[in-house]
Amino acid sequence: RWLERHNQNREKMATLAVTQRQHTQKNPLAFFYGTPLTREDYLNSRMVAHPFCLYDCDIPVQGAAAIVLTTAERATDLKPKPAYVAGYGQRLAFEVTGRVPSLSNYMEAGSSSSSLTWERSGFTAKDVDVAQIYDGFSASVIYGLESYGFCGEGEALDFIQDGRIELDGELPLNTFGGSLGTGRIHGLWHIIEGALQASGRAGERQVKDVDVSFVGASAPLVEGTTFIFVGDPY
Repeated sequence: RWLERHNQNREKMATLAVTQRQHTQKNPLAFFYGTPLTREDYLNSRMVAHPFCLYDCDIPVQGAAAIVLTTAERATDLKPKPAYVAGYGQRLAFEVTGRVPSLSNYMEAGSSSSSLTWERSGFTAKDVDVAQIYDGFSASVIYGLESYGFCGEGEALDFIQDGRIELDGELPLNTFGGSLGTGRIHGLWHIIEGALQASGRAGERQVKDVDVSFVGASAPLVEGTTFIFVGDPY
């Protein structure tokens, strides 16, 4: 429906999967580490449910993750270097619990959640240096970029072209490879990568001069969950 509404073509979707797989090659913990993906691979892959091909779907994995949360005062004496939560927001926007959400649900939840995060942190989308946006399916990134305010409605596929979301681009996106490349741990990878980028601990995939690290960890049943991490407390 999004493609039809905005007169966009599916071929532009290849950029997201291919770029995230490039990022995956800098993450030794990723499922597809050592397995690159070309644009031709994407366009020639089998269709799952139009317009989604195999590489628009994340890879199920077994895994575990842990996040240690403490006060800013205690964190100053800890190693390694911490990241600080500068703002967060969570909103739900669907009519019946457990119901598969619609496009409008995604957009409403994303915009209401991010508006809380921007208000509480004092930042705007233009301040963000690096972003991690949930990608259980590639469409979630498209909805997120628009509903969080990084671009206008209908503009997301054009927004991600021409290197903008690469590690040295204007908005490095899903720098760990996303769930498409790393594996599905239901948004925890996105949160962890957001903290690693803010604290300068992302290794080979570290984006230069990160001040503001944004996370939109919104899975389909909890559509509006956003964070801002910073490297130094404000």
